[in-house]
Amino acid sequence: MFGRVLCLFNRHRPRRDKVTWDGFNYHSECAHCGKRIYRRQGGGWRAVRVLLIEGEGTQGR
Repeated sequence: MFGRVLCLFNRHRPRRDKVTWDGFNYHSECAHCGKRIYRRQGGGWRAVRVLLIEGEGTQGR
């Protein structure tokens, strides 16, 4: 329960069995809310932000 409250403030906890290294950051899923998260350099896990680039994938609109 307390973990879900932390998720509201972007303070996530990883599923330790799902942590992967991509060459730049560690990535995982949050153990409480299931969002995709990454480990910051200073520590702590934050949700991954997805940027939508205008023009990509907009054909046919």
